[in-house]
Formats: sequence, structure tokens, C-alpha cells
Amino acid sequence: MNSKQQDVNQFYKQLEEEINKRIHASTNSRAFTVAVGKALDSHLRELRIYKRLTTRWLNRMGLATKDDFADLSNRIIDVVEGIDSLDESIYQTLKLQKANQKKLVVVRQLLQEWSTYLKSEIQDRRKSSIKTLEEDLQELKQLFEMEIDKEEFKNGEK
Repeated sequence: MNSKQQDVNQFYKQLEEEINKRIHASTNSRAFTVAVGKALDSHLRELRIYKRLTTRWLNRMGLATKDDFADLSNRIIDVVEGIDSLDESIYQTLKLQKANQKKLVVVRQLLQEWSTYLKSEIQDRRKSSIKTLEEDLQELKQLFEMEIDKEEFKNGEK
């Protein structure tokens, strides 16, 4: 069975080679090239005519043409790029906002510490000032008492 399959495969290969030779022989000429060129030119003219007719018909019917769809596609691409850009900007802004919030928490903690420190310093100074004032008042009182005693002593000697 293997030899039959090889014979069939060989037959088809030979047939393919023969067909390729005939195709090559008939297409490998100037006349064929000129004929194909004329056929393509004719086909392109017809396509242009059909495109113009189709475009006119679509315009009269108020329907979108291929060019309209192409313009719309370009606008959609521009809008999507703009949205992507905005999305990236929002992401970066949120990222910066989170970083700033962390810094703000640290600043608030530092301000709270400073506030506590300053309050204790103010209390200490007030206490110190009050003590100093009390001491000054005591000295003045003693000076007045001494003055009064001196005056009484002077008055008592006279």
C-alpha cells in the first residue's frame, strides 16, 4: 500500500510540475503582461466609478460614507488618547495626594508635639514669673515694713 501511495504522490507532483510549466509558459510573455495591465486599469476605472456613485447616493440619502467613518474613527482614537492621558494624570495626582497626605500626617504630629512643648514652656514661664513677682512683692513688702519701722523709729525718737 505504501508503494501505491508513493506512486499517487509522484503522479500528482508530476501533474503539478506540468501545470506550473504551462502556466509559466502562457504568463511569461509581454502580451500577457499588457493584457493583465489593461484589465487592471479597466477594473480600477470601474471601481472609481462605483465609489463615486456610491458616495453620491450615500450623500443624497444623508448616510455616512467611508471617509466619514474614517474621520469618526480618527476622532475616536483622539478621544481615547485624551482619556488615557487624563487617566494617567488622575493617577499621578492621586499618587501625589497620598504622598502629601502622609507628609501632612507627619507635619500634624510634629505640630502637636511642638504645641505640647510650647504649652508646657509657657506654663513653666508663667509659674516662674508668678514666683518672681511673688518674691519681688515680698521684698517690696519687707522694704516697706522696714521703711515703716524706720519712720516709726524716727518718729519715736523725736
